[in-house]
Amino acid sequence: MAGGRQWRRLTCGWLVLLAILLREGSCVCYFPGELQGVWETQVTSEGFQGVIGGRRGVAAASITYQNITIHNDVVQEWGVCHRRRDDTVILADSTGVSQCYKCVSLRLVAAQVLQVWTPGLQKCFTSEDTAFQTCPTPAQIAENRATLLMLYKSRSVWGEPEVRVVGCPFDGRYTFTYERAGGAGGSCSLPTSEMSNCPHGFGYNVTYRDCSFSAVPFSRGLQCLGSWPGEDGHNYLAVRDVSVSEDQPHLPRYRCGIFEEEVGTARVYLALSNDTTCTNDLQSARSGYETFTLTSVPAPPLPAVVSQARCTFPRSLQGHWHHTYLGSDTALFRDYINHKTYSVSCVQDMNDGERFIVYARTHCGDWSYNCFWLKRRSANILEHMLGLYPKETVDPSVCDMRNFGDRTAWITQGKSLLEEPTSCPIIGRYTGELPDASGICAELFSDCSAPNLMSFTVAECRNTSAVYEQREYQCLGQWTEDGRIYALTYRRDIRTYECFVGVIKSDGTVFIKEAESEAGCSRNVQPEVFGMKLQRKEICPDDALRPFSKTPQSSQRSVTTRPTPRPTKPWKPITGRPRARGSGGVGTTTSPSTSLLCLTLTITLIAATVRSLIGSP
Repeated sequence: MAGGRQWRRLTCGWLVLLAILLREGSCVCYFPGELQGVWETQVTSEGFQGVIGGRRGVAAASITYQNITIHNDVVQEWGVCHRRRDDTVILADSTGVSQCYKCVSLRLVAAQVLQVWTPGLQKCFTSEDTAFQTCPTPAQIAENRATLLMLYKSRSVWGEPEVRVVGCPFDGRYTFTYERAGGAGGSCSLPTSEMSNCPHGFGYNVTYRDCSFSAVPFSRGLQCLGSWPGEDGHNYLAVRDVSVSEDQPHLPRYRCGIFEEEVGTARVYLALSNDTTCTNDLQSARSGYETFTLTSVPAPPLPAVVSQARCTFPRSLQGHWHHTYLGSDTALFRDYINHKTYSVSCVQDMNDGERFIVYARTHCGDWSYNCFWLKRRSANILEHMLGLYPKETVDPSVCDMRNFGDRTAWITQGKSLLEEPTSCPIIGRYTGELPDASGICAELFSDCSAPNLMSFTVAECRNTSAVYEQREYQCLGQWTEDGRIYALTYRRDIRTYECFVGVIKSDGTVFIKEAESEAGCSRNVQPEVFGMKLQRKEICPDDALRPFSKTPQSSQRSVTTRPTPRPTKPWKPITGRPRARGSGGVGTTTSPSTSLLCLTLTITLIAATVRSLIGSP
C-alpha cells in the first residue's frame, strides 16, 4: 500500500512537470533546483513587509503567510522567468491588460531561506530593458535601499514537507539577560535564564526565569534554519519558533535575527525582529525587538595530563579553514553530520605528521580521548577525522588504523584565505551528452587565462544557445586518491562548497560526478559507472596558461579565451504570436524541436523513476 501511494505521488509529480513543460512550450529559462519548491513569505495588513527606501519599519500586528511557488521556469504568483543572469531575474507577467516585466534578485542564503530583493513587485514595465535598469544593485542591497522579502521553504516542488536539519551558528550552553521592546515590553534582568542547542545542535532550547512578564519559568524552542553574512556586514540567522501553533496566526512562525560573537569573551549578542522579516524593529545584534545578552557557561578545567602536554599540531596546517580553526595545540571544528562542535586539545604526537592523541570535548560538554587524523590534500584543502572508538584515558591504541573504519569519514575543509591560486583539474573544453537524457548536452569549460575558474553548462545538443542551466565554480584544489581525482570547488551562484570526483583517461575522455556529503567529499562514488562522460574538444596552448597551471598534452584545436557567458535565455525580444500561459504567464513561441526536447527529457526522468521503484538496473 505504501509503495502504491509513493508511485501515485511520483507519477502525479511527473505529470505535473510534463503538463508545465507542454503548457509553457519551452525549457530555456530555468531556475536552479535549489530554488524550486513552495516558500512562505509574510503578509500583513500593509502587504509585503521589507526595507523600503532605507527605512527599517515596524510591521502591523496581524501576520499571515502567502505561499510562493517556484517551478522550473516560473514563479507562479509573480511571473515567468524571461531572462536570468546569476541571481538577477527578469520576470514576465501577462495577468494584466498587457504584458509587462519586473526585476528581482534571488539570493539563496541557506537551503531553506531565500532573499528576494526588488524595487517593488508592484512595479511592472512594458520594456524589459527598462525593467532591467531597475534591478537592485549591490550597493542598494548593502545599504538597504531596496525592498527585501524573506521566503522560507515549506515544501518541495512535489508537495513533500521540506524538513532539513541545519546546525545552529553558535553552540553551547549560555545564561542570558533579556529585554523586549514595544507595548509588550518586559525584561529578564538576572542572568538565570538559559539557552542551549544541547543535546542536539540544530535548535535552541530557551528557558526564561525571573522575568517581569511571567511569574513562573517557561520555555520555547527555536529550530535553526540557517545563518549567513549580510551585505551590510551583520551576521544573520533564521529560526522557526516551534512553540507557535497553527491556531496562533497572529504570531510569527519564522523569526530573523542578527548575532555577534564578541571577540575575546564568552559573550554573544542576539537580537530578533518583531516578525518574520529581517528588517522590522531590527537594527543590530544589540538593538532589536527582542535582545539577548548571552554568556557561555564556563567549561570545567582541562585534566592535568592535557594542560601539561607539550604537543603541537604541524605549523603548516595552523590557521582558519572553512569550518575549522587549527591553533598550535587546540583545534575547533564542526561536525555537520552529527551537528556537534568539537574543541580538541593536542595530548600526544604519534610522530607521523598526521595522527595525534587529543582530548576532545563537544559543545555540550561530553568529552573523551581520541585520535585526530589530519591530512593536507593540497595548499588550500585540509581533511580530518576522529577515530571511531574513543576512550576515557590516554591510550595510544586509539590511533590504530583499524579504529578509522573504512577511512572514508573525512571532513573536507577549504582554506579561508587561499594560499595560492589553483588550476582546475580539467583545462580546456569538454563536452558530452547527459546520461539518460537524449538530446541534452553538457559542456565543462576552464578558461586558459583563468584556469582556477570552471563553468558548467547544460544545453540542447543541436542548439547550444538554448541553455537550461549554467554554473560557475572556483576551484580550490584537488588531489588523487585510489586512481580518482577529487576537486573541491566554490559555487558562486548559490555560494556553497561542492566536491567532484572524476577519472581522466589518456585519450581525453573524462568521467565526472558530484561527490557531495554533509561533511565534504564523499568516497562512495563511482564516476565511471554513474557519472557523466565528456570528451576533450579544445585545449590551452602553452603560452596561454598561467604559471601555476598544468598544460594538457594533445594535438587537438586550442582555445585561449573563455566565451561570453550565455544567460539561461537569449537576451532578445520574443517574436511571433503569443500563446496564453495561465496565471502569471507570458506568451512565447517555441520550435517543435524544443517542445519535443522537453517532452523527451520529462519522459526520460519518468523512466528513471520507474526503474528505481521496481529495482531495475
